[in-house]
Amino acid sequence: MSQGLKRKEETVGKEMRGDEALAYVLKEIGTKKVFTTPALPDYILDRLKEYDMQVSFSPTPKGTVLMAYTFASRTNEAGVVLQIPGTPLLDAVNVIAQAFVDSVPLLLVSTVRSYRDNGRGRIGELRTIDDVMGILSPITKSRERVTSIEEITVGVEKTYKEVMSNRPRPGYVEVAEDLFKLKAYPLAGSEQRPEKKTPDKNTVLKAAELLGNSKKPLIVAGYGVLTSGAAQLLQELAELLDAPVVTTIKGKGSIPASHPLFAGEGLGLMGTRASSQLSTEADVILALGTSFPQLSTGGWSFQYKGLLIHNNVDGEDVGKSYLPQLPAVADTGLFLKELLNALRQKFKEKVNRGSADLLRKLRDEENIPQHEGLWPVDVFNVLRESGYSKIFLDITAPTIDAIRLPIEKPYTWVTSETLLERGVAVAGALEDGSEGTVGITDLTGVLRYMDMILASNGAMSTILVLDDENTSYLELTKSDLPSIGRTQVETKVDLKTKLGAIEVRDEKELRETFGNTSKGVKVVQVKLSHDYKSIVL
Repeated sequence: MSQGLKRKEETVGKEMRGDEALAYVLKEIGTKKVFTTPALPDYILDRLKEYDMQVSFSPTPKGTVLMAYTFASRTNEAGVVLQIPGTPLLDAVNVIAQAFVDSVPLLLVSTVRSYRDNGRGRIGELRTIDDVMGILSPITKSRERVTSIEEITVGVEKTYKEVMSNRPRPGYVEVAEDLFKLKAYPLAGSEQRPEKKTPDKNTVLKAAELLGNSKKPLIVAGYGVLTSGAAQLLQELAELLDAPVVTTIKGKGSIPASHPLFAGEGLGLMGTRASSQLSTEADVILALGTSFPQLSTGGWSFQYKGLLIHNNVDGEDVGKSYLPQLPAVADTGLFLKELLNALRQKFKEKVNRGSADLLRKLRDEENIPQHEGLWPVDVFNVLRESGYSKIFLDITAPTIDAIRLPIEKPYTWVTSETLLERGVAVAGALEDGSEGTVGITDLTGVLRYMDMILASNGAMSTILVLDDENTSYLELTKSDLPSIGRTQVETKVDLKTKLGAIEVRDEKELRETFGNTSKGVKVVQVKLSHDYKSIVL
């Protein structure tokens, strides 16, 4: 008998306290790691450890949610946050909203002070019992309030299922603190698995017919390819059709950058030379798991002449930016599986259109003007030479050129296209913590989360700070296509004194810094030229 089944037989039907019921159900849904703050009561911490869960601490609730966000993005599992008391979770509203838009699964377990006499002015209470849930309502997929021990297991399990079903997004469970020290008999979980929206068979056959008759097909791979675990299926489809693949910015890693059919990331004015040429020449475009967001499409400057097949698990995103000739609302992994089966009936062998040869010709090096001082492109060229295993990126004016970094594996590239909140770089580098992991941010990004760096313990990663003294910013008001704005106001910060950072001013110093080993987190402050140019914008 497995350890999990043994524990379940020993627990179901057993009287237990609320804190044990919570630990039990978190374990049952597969939780291996819980993110929280040092304010977590000791008896709950002990209960989590009793159920073999790793507990990760961050100094603030905002940092905690960011750590869970990056964990979920790099593992394709739910990031579980336990915040007691519950009201400080409001500090992380921007991060939760970003996870909601970016399809990142978070299971937020929080508390109200009491379910019996709320409103008496208890420490940490808002005006009414509904306030926190009401504030989080627009940016959470599911919300549950638990007012009895019997409901803890069911409430958490139900929310987890919603969080992981179809389009992953944050879900919120609110438990009354009174329950943690009371005893009762929790209800057994229903053991329901997350749902996946199955594709319509006629739609699959129509898509197979269009692609089968196509002379110049093109595939656009979005983040949904990764969240549905369909990277291998994507590669098989591309190789069967000999179709080039362009990824969105968040979709990087869904096909290896070294693959002969990879045509780069971004569309329209944000795209590579290959993606721009191929999209205008394609007679059929298959868009998988994308909503065609503003950044990846260069302010929706993406233009095409062929037929568009648009797959997304969320029907609201199909046709919102581009009207497809064939909408396919379904889980991207299930849709790809059925589509491959249908196409293999038509093509017994892989098609050879010469796509790999064409892409080799189109992959010319960027023409970088001669310049003095360090530009972001110089930094990322050195980073390519030095090597890395994972990248966590805050997209800002100095860092946006990092989207051209080659990514070879799924879940080794984490960023956000919403630009609602910095913090992915610092939180990701610290949460993953392994040597070879690099978090890329700007001066503002590192200053906002210095507390997390100072409190880090055991991480061996690198935080790369592109510092132009905050003289540039992403201009988002002049047009739909972002541009680099400039300001004369300078922010000078000595990160060496504050964080023990290594300051570098040229490529030689940067290479030496990357080559040196460190016993802990390595913060590298790269002093950029104020008049740098971007190769992307």
